[in-house]
Amino acid sequence: MTEPPAVAMDKLAKAHAAADADDVARLRSLSAEERGRLIESACETAAVIYRSRLAAGLGAVEPAPWPASTWEFLRKCAARVRR
Repeated sequence: MTEPPAVAMDKLAKAHAAADADDVARLRSLSAEERGRLIESACETAAVIYRSRLAAGLGAVEPAPWPASTWEFLRKCAARVRR
């Protein structure tokens, strides 16, 4: 017997939340150096993708502005580094 769609969606949402929590815990266990390498790799990958878009004739992308929470996080990180 199959379960109702609402129950199936609830189970799926909980599974995704658990996976996200595991990912966050793994990221928090990384050192600052490891996090830096991860960010650098993500930026390099984004640059490759963007160059590929341009080479394929797709137009330039206008990025969405960063949310206030990101600016606050960066401000706190910069303050820690300065100390």
